[in-house]
Amino acid sequence: MSPSRRVYDVPVKTGALFLAAWLVALAGFVLMAILAASNDTFPADIWLAHRIQDCDIAAIDRALDWTEDGIDAPVVVLACAVAASLLLVARDGLGALLEITATAGRPLTTWAAKELIQRPRPSAELVEFHDQPSSFSFPSGHAESAMILYGLIFYFAALYISNLWLRSGIQAVCVWIVVAGGFERVYAGHHWPSDVLGGYYLGALMLSGIIIIHRLVIALRQTVTPPPSRSFSTATPAAGRGAGRRET
Repeated sequence: MSPSRRVYDVPVKTGALFLAAWLVALAGFVLMAILAASNDTFPADIWLAHRIQDCDIAAIDRALDWTEDGIDAPVVVLACAVAASLLLVARDGLGALLEITATAGRPLTTWAAKELIQRPRPSAELVEFHDQPSSFSFPSGHAESAMILYGLIFYFAALYISNLWLRSGIQAVCVWIVVAGGFERVYAGHHWPSDVLGGYYLGALMLSGIIIIHRLVIALRQTVTPPPSRSFSTATPAAGRGAGRRET
């Protein structure tokens, strides 16, 4: 067995799980989009937004500022470039291409959804905020971006990094940025919780679709040529599975 936990070693039949995830994400986003198009808020939006904004603690504010940086354009571009470079080192040109394409295409999907649904941003009468963006509110572009970029990094780390501690550390950071990034959008007053959830659904829709494409193409290639042996890590195989906020 290769020293890395490679995509080629994973049974193709597990692709059905990603297809199921894609269908769930599609259904969830379509339902939320229909409701958001005719409702400025969902029943629990205002209550949840107030509870989140009540967490006015300096340590939380600093942590969310750091998280916001992780989903803002400069860091997103840098993280995408690093991930794509490492995938090229692992001889997964397809993965690198998908990483770059998904990151570059995300603003277009966000813009299209916002323009189609046209849900207004939270108003000053309902929540506190500074410098509210002028674009529409649903879905949250930050939430979608985090789900796609860091979801892909999580996925590729599971495939290529054999060192348990390194792999787990990277995946933990990915989960933190996705979850805390959505929390920060509501804390800043730029989105309702349902906007964030909509961003997660749209991001998951794209993420699962990208993973399906990656697995199918690799499976087809595997029937023609044997898999390469390059990986991110040469460690022993792992056992088992394994605030001036910006606008989007």
